[in-house]
Amino acid sequence: MADKEKKAAAPKKADAKPVKAESKAEANAKAAAKATAKAAPAKATAAKASAKTEKKAAAPAKRAVARPVTRVVRPEAERAARPAAPAPRPKRAPAPMRPLPTAPAGHAPLIAADGSASGSIELPKALATPAKRIATLFQAFIAARANARQATSATKNRHRVAGGGAKPWRQKGTGRARAGSTRSPLWRHGGVVFGPNGRQYWQRMPEKMRRAAFAEAMSARAAEGRVLVVESMKIESEGGRPLTRDAVAWLDKLGDTGQTVFVWNEIDESAARAMANLPDMELRTPGSLRLGDLLEADTVLVMRPALDALAARARPAAEQTAAAAGSRS
Repeated sequence: MADKEKKAAAPKKADAKPVKAESKAEANAKAAAKATAKAAPAKATAAKASAKTEKKAAAPAKRAVARPVTRVVRPEAERAARPAAPAPRPKRAPAPMRPLPTAPAGHAPLIAADGSASGSIELPKALATPAKRIATLFQAFIAARANARQATSATKNRHRVAGGGAKPWRQKGTGRARAGSTRSPLWRHGGVVFGPNGRQYWQRMPEKMRRAAFAEAMSARAAEGRVLVVESMKIESEGGRPLTRDAVAWLDKLGDTGQTVFVWNEIDESAARAMANLPDMELRTPGSLRLGDLLEADTVLVMRPALDALAARARPAAEQTAAAAGSRS
């Protein structure tokens, strides 16, 4: 019985051997497939890496350039030919100088009512040939300019500033510096130490020196031929009231007067209104005429009745009293 069972079992073992062989072959095939599968990605990565290196070696590296987002490249249009430069305009020739009327030494031109020259008139001795006192003239001019200053600039010291009557803190025990008032010059909103406060610029000038300086200024203008004596002034106008253009036309007949001072014995209101808009014209009387007016003016126009008043202003007081005594006797 046992032999039969052994014999029956023998074919089974034979049958099982091929199964084992097949399983080994399959395992070997699977291992080979896995090996090829693993080798394929490695080859692919190596190929990619080599391709990248070839590209890097072939093409140069590109530099990043910042470009505006809205950049628009447009073709350049052809530039038109530049027009020829215009011919330079000829410069205007300056207007010829119109000289003032002339007169011999010690005299002044006499101007008629229509603005034309009608001879000459002798100037008073006080205005024609005074004593030369240039230093006195300079001193008088400086004094006049100083006396014209208002001297109103002022500051407040610690006593004039409002507030600060109470002591800010006690004298000792706080650790701070001692302080007696919040209006000290060391404090903000405090007083000013050495600021301007009531300074006076006025300079006293003796009357004799003032008269001598005035006579020197008038004689300097007369020696230059810049003093004109006006017999009378008649401005022709259409409406009966003199206008500014009528006054300008009358002054043009005299010549180039420049900065002008017109001295009237009594200012005519209608003529003053006609000349009020002229920037180079100043109207004065013998009493209101200042030394600075004579020095700044280019031409001095004097009405004939005002000539004696100017001479009296330039004459020393002693001579005036002597002349007055002689006339009484």
